Amino acid sequence: MNDLKAWLRSNGFWWNEDAIELGCVVGDSERNKTSRVGVLARRNIDVGEIVARIPTSQCLTCGGCAHQKLVGDLEISLGKGQWLALLGFALLLERDIDAGKSSSWNAYLRYLPAAEQGVTALWPENRKRYLAGTDVQLALRDERAQAKTEWETHIEPILSRSEYAESGFTFEDYLSARSVVSSRAFTICPEVGVGLVPLADLFNHRTGGHHVLLTDIEDESILPESARPQQSTKEGASYMYVRLVRSARKDEELFNSYGELGNATLLSSYGFCQRDNPGDQVTFGVPALRAAAGLCGVDGLQIASRLRWCEANGLCEEDSTFHLKAKSPPSDTLLLVLWILAASPDEFGEFSGSLKGKRMFGTGKVAQYISEVQHCGGFENVKTLQVLMKMLERRRALYASTPSDDSEWALYCQILVDSELGIILDCEKYLEEKLNGRFEAGNASKKRKVISAGNIVCTTTTSEAAFSLFD
Repeated sequence: MNDLKAWLRSNGFWWNEDAIELGCVVGDSERNKTSRVGVLARRNIDVGEIVARIPTSQCLTCGGCAHQKLVGDLEISLGKGQWLALLGFALLLERDIDAGKSSSWNAYLRYLPAAEQGVTALWPENRKRYLAGTDVQLALRDERAQAKTEWETHIEPILSRSEYAESGFTFEDYLSARSVVSSRAFTICPEVGVGLVPLADLFNHRTGGHHVLLTDIEDESILPESARPQQSTKEGASYMYVRLVRSARKDEELFNSYGELGNATLLSSYGFCQRDNPGDQVTFGVPALRAAAGLCGVDGLQIASRLRWCEANGLCEEDSTFHLKAKSPPSDTLLLVLWILAASPDEFGEFSGSLKGKRMFGTGKVAQYISEVQHCGGFENVKTLQVLMKMLERRRALYASTPSDDSEWALYCQILVDSELGIILDCEKYLEEKLNGRFEAGNASKKRKVISAGNIVCTTTTSEAAFSLFD
């Protein structure tokens, strides 16, 4: 860590050493009492304080790496937007340069792990089986297959035509570099793009309740004198600053936020999970909707024709996904597609007929479709509820038993599975109450309303309406 700090100081980075301590060993009971490196507050820190400065020119990016030409060739081969593959390739090559001690990021590269062992793409097969049924398993097959295609179809041919033809690089080397990029890369700014950001990646992530964010500051006069760079932005330099958005107490670990990320994303890309994660969700693809409708007795030809209608009218495609989120109802789009699949020919005919001659645009389409469905009797349809319930039941049956191992990876499996099952079970309970017409009275002083659901009559309060599937 001392070598890294010396490298940071000599390359224009700054941090308030009175306020924060970089590279501390911190513990977390959620992480099975294992230690990790993080950032601690050395004193109480108020909201708005600037505690670090990062020169964007010292971030490792595709445009700033030593092998811009080879990375550019890969971008031409892959196409635009494939930042994970491009930056993973750049890191793979930069590490080879550092083996000769000539990389400008030498101390930083030596600080980085060889691979982010916690990410699921690097798990052995005997561990991956415990991910059965989870969003991670669904993404994992695609992720490793994608990396393999990147390597065999694009990267290997480029290496074979370069000075690295005899380098001995392997797919596992690339996968390791890719895992590091997956867990540490940030979008720096639109002009610079995605990159590895020294110092910023010392802050660990928390979904909700984080302390710091990266920001740019145009008016350098508002900075404390110690934070002002020697080369002004007016002279062409570019900087990011670490600002407190939540106060911190002395000796408290400071967390950054990588975004509103659920546990499946955290485990896949960063190698850990977070209890009570407000960003958690469970993902369903179109095949899950199709299978649930079929198991509820909807004719297969009807399902196929209705999905074609959905695709033609911009509701979903074969590779579309739908998400159930913690403590939230299913999305309107999911409910609309389920209703379309399950609706009788007369109901669907009335609905589709009502759309003729009407112009539907952009994101307003869903709202317009929903409005027409309400005119056709609304979503309060037993068949729709049954298809949704069947979809949840099928998903719940896919989960494996959690490991009895007391290691860190097993703990993360437990957190992930418990969270996803909790989302599914909460929705199932709600649907059971909906189908049985049982709603608790809640606050008797609140206005009540009666909803007709075919032959089912349900009573709900305004507080319950916030979690109504169909209001």
